[in-house]
Parts: sequence; structure tokens; C-alpha cells
Amino acid sequence: MPPGVRMEVIVEMESRGKKSLVDIIASDTRCVWNKKVENTEMDKFRGVINKKYDLKLRNYWDLHAWSVKNYHQFWEEMWNYYGIIYSKPYRETVKNGKGFVDIEWFSGARLNYAENILRYRNGDIAMICIDEEDNEEFITYAELYEETERYAAAFRKNGLQMGDRVACYMSNRKEAVYAYLAATSIGALWGGPLPFYGDKAASKIIRPMLPKFLFTVDRFLDLKKEKNLMQNIPTIAKDLDSLEKIIICPSKEDTLSMDIKQLDPRCCFLEDFLKTGRNPDGSVPTLTFEQLPANYPVCVNFTSGTTGQPKGLIHSCASLLPLFRDFNLHYNLVKGDVVLTPYPVGWNLWNLFVANLAIGVTVLLYNGCPFYPEVGFWEVMDKYKVSYTFLATSVVDKMEKNDVVPGPTCKMEHLKMLTVGASPVKLQNFDFLLSKVKKDMFLNCLYGATEVIGVFSGFDLNTPVYNAEIQAPALGVDWKCFDEEGNSVVGQKGELVICTPNPSFPIAVWNDMKGKKLEELYLTKYPGVWCQNDECWIDPNTKGMVIIGRSDDVLNPNGERFGCADIYYAIHTMEELQDYICIGQDNSDGEQRVVLFVKMKKGFHFDAEFAKKVQKQVETQLTEEHVPAVVLEVQDIPYNLNGKKMERLLKTIVATNEVPEVSNIKNPECLKAYCNMPELQGY
Repeated sequence: MPPGVRMEVIVEMESRGKKSLVDIIASDTRCVWNKKVENTEMDKFRGVINKKYDLKLRNYWDLHAWSVKNYHQFWEEMWNYYGIIYSKPYRETVKNGKGFVDIEWFSGARLNYAENILRYRNGDIAMICIDEEDNEEFITYAELYEETERYAAAFRKNGLQMGDRVACYMSNRKEAVYAYLAATSIGALWGGPLPFYGDKAASKIIRPMLPKFLFTVDRFLDLKKEKNLMQNIPTIAKDLDSLEKIIICPSKEDTLSMDIKQLDPRCCFLEDFLKTGRNPDGSVPTLTFEQLPANYPVCVNFTSGTTGQPKGLIHSCASLLPLFRDFNLHYNLVKGDVVLTPYPVGWNLWNLFVANLAIGVTVLLYNGCPFYPEVGFWEVMDKYKVSYTFLATSVVDKMEKNDVVPGPTCKMEHLKMLTVGASPVKLQNFDFLLSKVKKDMFLNCLYGATEVIGVFSGFDLNTPVYNAEIQAPALGVDWKCFDEEGNSVVGQKGELVICTPNPSFPIAVWNDMKGKKLEELYLTKYPGVWCQNDECWIDPNTKGMVIIGRSDDVLNPNGERFGCADIYYAIHTMEELQDYICIGQDNSDGEQRVVLFVKMKKGFHFDAEFAKKVQKQVETQLTEEHVPAVVLEVQDIPYNLNGKKMERLLKTIVATNEVPEVSNIKNPECLKAYCNMPELQGY
């Protein structure tokens, strides 16, 4: 028996006569990290709690149990531990209202989000800005503060007030960070679409915000392809009466010679806008931080809109606390560390990574896509001494398929940690990263959502990590796995729920006048807890969790329930395959069959014989019940802008033979090929 394989799980699998993603992970649970790291930030915090409350919390699990049982005290200690800057102290840590998210955090306190982010104002490097055009810039904390001051002065001079909105439609640039901090210093709300969106898709997010200002950029490169955002301004701005200024950041000299007033009379260039904020003598007014309640809204993060109109989740100033928890305690990041983020405004990840500035960590902004082979992703990580970054599962898959590995001179000695997520993580993802990238590294599965600031998953350097499992819940996150009756279960599949409130959750949904949408979306399936609508499994031996996929995307052929990720696990190692996507096709009798679409790697040929080989691979790795009824070749696989396969969209296309209007997709041109496929007709 190989080390780490648990006999009782294998016996159970054989008795049932079937396997799944969970079974595969459970039968091959290998410990990939079990070290003792001295003097971690987590250990320091645990020592503070033990001393103050006269406790003997010995390890992470003890501390976590205390944090959820005493969540009032836990979040109060987070406030104290990180020295939250405020002008008026709080009266009560948690003031409960009617429901799970109807809570006033730190009632009575007055503070400012931007003031807490901008606590460092020295000559250390705050941001490094690089892009696909080989530009490079280093920005100190002092310069970050001065630029925020310039932006805030211009905003105030042009009438921005508390409660107004600033929309951002821009690639991953420093100007977005300056504008964000300036807007929140005044008490304005921040939000916007991904820069990859076209005019109509971007309008669906910008227009409902009724913004007073729109920040954008002329163009940027992504995968060496130029994206022109200025051409979308007329559609976005048409009849948007709330919009007073459209501020364009030029990325090249040629743009400055253009007549941007033809796009819209409200357009101006960034430097012209910033000049308006100066005093008559040319000086810049002092940056003032409006003092606001902890529950005061800071930003609006929009969901992708894949299954309908994008939903705007409003987050408060108190969401700063989960970010301190994540980056300092869980990731053990400290002053001098560097984090890499290629994620622009429109991704929840953008808000998360910007918060590193509050702990003195350097943020490396990559403007574009660093993951294609020509860039030398690992060499970038090595050159800038990156300590941590997040990788989407789909990115790791492509790196493995295309052999994107560190070169011979790439040591990455500063890399402390990688996290992988956004879709179910495979055993092979761990194998690839730990064998081909860096062996001596803390690697873990990250689990978060657009709905929260901060993440659900927690990490501790002095707790074992098992491959393809989320190590533990974050401090203050009381996650459970519920069966259909709402019972908490371990060792069987169920629905992920969060049972304890925390400041990560949104305070409202944008334009929800009656305040009912949050309840309908997340709080009705299992009353009294937050339901994230993901299927999960908790390992009874390690306490780790496996995310299986969206609970409403479960395949059900012949009454057998399993996820698309099961199929992906089974075929991932086939050298002929570049990519794949799986859906369930329903007929009029309510029956379902599994359809698998595959994209062949260059140099390999698809035919009926290969389709049978794929089916045999699934049967061998899983069971006969998992075998796709149909295997078809396609030229491309649809992905959303978060790097997730779009199974639900494909299921709709196959069912209707029509392509619906969809905005959150990287490669919409591939969708027509899925319509009217002869092999799928008549079922």
C-alpha cells in the first residue's frame, strides 16, 4: 500500500462499485506539506489570544474553533491587532439585526477605508507596474499617497461627494489604484466591469451604477492583442445623464493628439483632469479622509452575468478586516514581500490584492496576460522576487499541457506560497506545480467567491496540507457541508454553507430597493445560514474540503449524480487532448446523457477510434456510469473571463440551438459551432 492511501476508503469504493472525484482524492490523499515554521504571523496572533483570554489554544484548529464560537471577540481582536485607524471608537462589535447579513459591525465607530490602506507613506516600494510592452515602473508608498492626494483633490473640485459613484473601465494599471483610494477617501463608491467587456456588456454594469465619473484607458494589450476601450465610450455614455466626466488615461503619445470630444463632450485626458484640483498657487490640497461608519459602502463588485443580469454586491469598510486576516495571518505576508496580480478592476481579486498595501507588501501589477509561454511567467516571478500569487486551475492546466516550466536559471527563492482555485483543483495540478515548478513550497487550494471580500479558505504553515484539498476554513468562517435535509455531514457530498456571520459578506445588492435579493439568492435554501450554491465534501480524516462544483450543475444520467470535474479528472492525463468540456443533455422524457467535447492537441487526430479511447479512459478511471454517451471534437472551448469553463451556457446552446447574449466570455466566436450539431439532434 503506497504511503498516504487509506484502506478503508478503497474498501468503501469497491463495495459501491463506483468512483468519483472525491473517491479519487480520498484514495490518494498524500501529505504534501508538514513542516514547522517558527514565529509565523498566525502563531503570534494565537499567542495574543491565549494571553489575553487565559487560554491554551495549541494549534490552528483550536484557534479556528475559538474564532467561530466567539466571533464577536474574534473580529474585535482583529480590529485591535491591526490597529485600525479611526476617529471615533465603536460602542458594540456586532449589532445584530433581523437576519444573517443584517448586522452593523463596530457600531458607532467612524473611520475611512483609504486611510487604513494608506498607513505607510515612506520610500519603500508600494507598487511595481509592468506590462506586455516591457514597460516597468516602481512606485514608493510616499508617491502612492501623493498621487492619491492629487486624484482626491480633482474629484472634490469637480463635485464628487459621499454616496456618489466612480466607475472604472480600465486594464490593470496604477491609475485605477489611485482613483479607488481617492474615491473612497471621500466616501464615494467604486466599481466597474472587466476591461475585456465590449460596449454593451460594459454598459450593463456601468449604467445601473449611475456614476458621476468614469475612469478608462485608451487601449491595452492582452495576449499581444490590442483592446481598444475608447471606441466603446459612445455606447456606454449615451443618455447617461449622471455622468459628468469621462477621464481617459492615455497609454501612448498618439492618443493625446486625438479629438476625444468627438467620442463624448464630457471626455477629458487624465492630466487635464488632475490639474483642475490644484490651488491657484499650484499646490495640491491636503488629502482629507471622510470619517464614516464601518458599515458604510466602499465598492460594488458585479457577478459575471453568465446566467442573467450581473448582480452588484455592495461591500463595506469593515471588509478591510478579512483582508488583514487573509494576507497577513493566513498567507504570512509581511513588509518586504511581493505579490503578483494580473487581475484588473472587475475581478473581485483586484480589491483583495490592493489591500496588501495596508500591511506594507509590494503589489506587482501585471497589465495584460502573463501566462502565455513567450512571457516566461516563472522568470517574471523570479526577477521580481515574488512571494505569493494566485493561479486559476485552468491556467495551471494549460501550463502543464504546454510545458510552461521554470528555466534552468530560475530559482524562485522568494516564492513562499502558491494558491490554486476558481474551479475544482485536480491531483495533477498539485503534482505539476510541486514537481516541475518548486518542490519546497506551500501549495494550497483557495476558495472564495465574487460575493465576499476575503476568502472562505484558510491557510496555516504549521498545519499539514493534503493534495487537492482546501486545508482549512479561514478564521471566523464556520463552514459546514449540509445534506438535502439541512443536516451537517462529514465524509459525504453535500451543499457548502457558512454558519457564522462575518464582515466579508455583502451588506446589500445594488438597486435592490426592498432588500430581498440577498435573502433570495443565498439565505432561503437553508434558513439561518449562507448557502454558496457549491457542492462540497469534507474529508473525515484531514478535515480538509474538496469543492466539487456548482450544485446546480450536477450531471444525472440514469440516476447517477456526479460532477463534470469527475470527467475532467479522468481524461486530464491523455496526451492527445489540449482541452475539454462536459455537459448533460436532457431529452423530453426527462432523461439525461453526458456529452463530452474535446479539443485535440496539435499533431493528433480525432476519429471514432479515439472517441472510444476516451470513453474507455473514463470507464477505467471512474465507472461505466460516468462514460460519456457522445464524444465530439470542437476547435475551441468557451471560458468566462475568470478562467472557468462555461458548462451551463453550452447546455443552453445545445438545448436551444441558439446562442444567447452573453458578455462574460473570452472567446464568443467559438459558440456558434455548438449549434445544430447533427450528432446531438433527435435525443
